[in-house]
Amino acid sequence: MITRDEADQLRDQLLQLLAEDTHNTERLLARLEAISRESGIGAHPALLLILTQLAFDDAEARRHWEGILAQRHALSLALGRDAGLRVAVLDYFMNVNKRLVNPTLIDVEMEEPATGGRDPLTGLAGDRAFRVALAGELRRARRYGHPVAIAIFDLDGFAALNDRVGELVSDRLLREAAMILGNKIRDIDVAARPGEDELAVLLPQTDRNGAFLVAERFRREIESHFRKREAAGRPAGLTVSGGVAAHPDDGADAESLIERAVQSLYQAKASGKNVVLVHSPERRRFLRFDLQSRRCEIEVLAPADAGEGRPRNLSRSGLLFASPEPLEVGEDVEIRLEGGAPDARRVLVLRGRVVRLEEVPSGESDRFEVGVAFDLDAGTGEDDLLEFLERTSPSREPGPE
Repeated sequence: MITRDEADQLRDQLLQLLAEDTHNTERLLARLEAISRESGIGAHPALLLILTQLAFDDAEARRHWEGILAQRHALSLALGRDAGLRVAVLDYFMNVNKRLVNPTLIDVEMEEPATGGRDPLTGLAGDRAFRVALAGELRRARRYGHPVAIAIFDLDGFAALNDRVGELVSDRLLREAAMILGNKIRDIDVAARPGEDELAVLLPQTDRNGAFLVAERFRREIESHFRKREAAGRPAGLTVSGGVAAHPDDGADAESLIERAVQSLYQAKASGKNVVLVHSPERRRFLRFDLQSRRCEIEVLAPADAGEGRPRNLSRSGLLFASPEPLEVGEDVEIRLEGGAPDARRVLVLRGRVVRLEEVPSGESDRFEVGVAFDLDAGTGEDDLLEFLERTSPSREPGPE
C-alpha cells in the first residue's frame, strides 16, 4: 500500500505531469510508467493518493486508472468535448466506484490553498506554484519556439544575520529583498520564494543573456540597498548570489532547468558570493553579448583618426570589434556605442585600453580585430553599461503593460 511519505517523494513530478497536456492517454501512461521505474515507487497509487486522499496498492491503482480513462472517454462523448482527467477522477470515485462521499479534490496546489500558492511571509509564489508555472511556460515555449529562463538566488550569510538581528528583523529584511525582486520584473514574470533564504524568478520569452541582465541588476540593487540599510545598529550588509539557466540550451523540462540554475548558484557561492553566474559548459564568469543583432554602431572617439568599427561582442569587462585601422596594444581609447530600435536609440561612451590586436584575412573590409578592456571607473560606470545592454537587448521581449 502506498504511504504518504512515498507519495510526497513524487509530488513535484506528478503535479508537473498534471500541469502538462494530459489529453494524450498513451503519453500520460508512459510518463507514469517512467516515473515508477525511475523512483521505484508506484506512480499510479501515488497520484491517486495526492488527488483523492485514497491509498491503493499498485495493482488496484492500475485497475482504477483503467476505469478512470474509460469514464473520461464516456464523459467526453456525452459532453461533446474532452472532460479532462480531473473531472473523470472525481466522477469515477463518486458515481462509479463510490469511494468518495464529501470530496475536497484535485487542487494542483492543494497544500497551499489558503494563500493561493503564495509564500505567506513575502507574498511571492511558493516553491510548488513556481514549478507549476515553469512547467506551463516550458509547454508554451515548446509550442511556439520561445526561450524561457530562470534565475535562482540565495541570500548570502542570511543565517548568520538572523542570529545577529533576530527573526523579526531578518523577516523584515527578507520581505524587502522580495519587494526589490518584484519591482525588477514584468507582469508576465513570476517571482518566488522556493526556500528559506532563497528567491527565484521565472522569465518567459527571455534567453540567458536577458536573464543574466535581470539577475545582475537585482544583485546590484540588493547590494546597494542593504549597504545603507541598518539592522541592530549597523549596516545589514546583505548580498545575494545567483544562478541562471535557460530553455532550450540548458534543459528541456522544469527539473533539469532548475538543476542547472542551482549548479550555477553553487558555483557563484563557491567563487566568493555576491555574484551571478550563468550555466555554461565553458564555465565563463561573464557572458558575451552579440552586438551585431542589436543594430549597434561603434565610433572610436580617441584617437580621433581611428574611425568607425563593426561590433562583434561585448561583455561586462570588455568589447571586441572589427576595425579598418589598427590600434596599438596598451593605447587608451574612448569609444561611442549607439544602439537599439530606431525610435529608442541609446548612446554610451566608454573608456578603456586596447588589450588585443589581430589582423584578419585580407578579404575582409575591416582588416583588424581589436579588443578593449573597459575602465568602468573612468566616467561611465557598470550601471550605465548594464542599462545600455538592457535597453538594446533583443533577448528579452517586453511583457504586457
